[in-house]
Order: sequence, then structure tokens, then C-alpha cells
Amino acid sequence: MMKTTIRCVSNPVAVEVSLSDAPVEYEFTGDVIASVNRVGNWIWGLELLRVGFSLERALAPFHPKCPAPSVRHPQAKLIVTYDGQADAGFLYLPYASPDVVEREPLLLKSSHSIEDDNATFGLGADKALVLVRFKVPASERLDTFLRLFGSQS
Repeated sequence: MMKTTIRCVSNPVAVEVSLSDAPVEYEFTGDVIASVNRVGNWIWGLELLRVGFSLERALAPFHPKCPAPSVRHPQAKLIVTYDGQADAGFLYLPYASPDVVEREPLLLKSSHSIEDDNATFGLGADKALVLVRFKVPASERLDTFLRLFGSQS
């Protein structure tokens, strides 16, 4: 079973999204954009672009759907989409519930996208996506950023 975990790692300091317990066999770099929804108060996913591997194959185990702009509400579990024409994937990540935001109004701060064009993608032996690691700018408070997600560790 695949369980999404989101945590901070060091050396260098980054956010790591683990999608599987499988060991990383291959590493690639590419472009990741952490986006917020149109309300501007939820980090809602990672857009995966310009990668050096078959993104379609890497996302296949997640049974990706066609791009679905209707996914706009808090997610309790990972939802994956893939756009073959753009060769782009999107991971709609679990994130904080409205209750958490009510208790911690600082979480409403996020209202932009964070891009890392040198993110790390880890693939398992079967070439499935295992993890995504990306840097958050120093101007962001990493602890606040991580609290947006519902499954960090």
C-alpha cells in the first residue's frame, strides 16, 4: 500500500514527499512547482515538469486520471493526474484541514507558488516514482509550510 508522507530533510534543507517505502534506485532532477489553490490558503499539490525520465511510466502505479481542474478542496489522500500532451504530472497532496487553519491562522499566509527547477526525483527499481525532494526558499518558514500538509512526519 502506498502512503504519502511529507517531511523536512537536511543537507540540503528541503521538503521530501515520499510516495512509497520502496528504495530509490534511480535519481533525476527536474522542475517542481508547489502550488496554492485559487483561494490562496492551501498548498494543494506539486506540478512535475521537465524531468529526465518517463513521467507517464513513473506515475502509472498511481493510476493517474486525466487533468481534473475540479480537484479544488482539501485532500485526505493523494490524487495523481497526468497530461500526456504536456508530459506533466500533478500530485494533489493531502493537506491541513480547515480546523487546523482556524487554530493556526498563520497557515493562511501561503498565496503563491514555490518553484525548484533542480528538484530531485527518486524512482524505484520498477521506474515508479518513489519520492520528490524540493527546496523551499529561505524567505519561507519551513515549519509553517510543512504544517499545511495533512501527512507530514
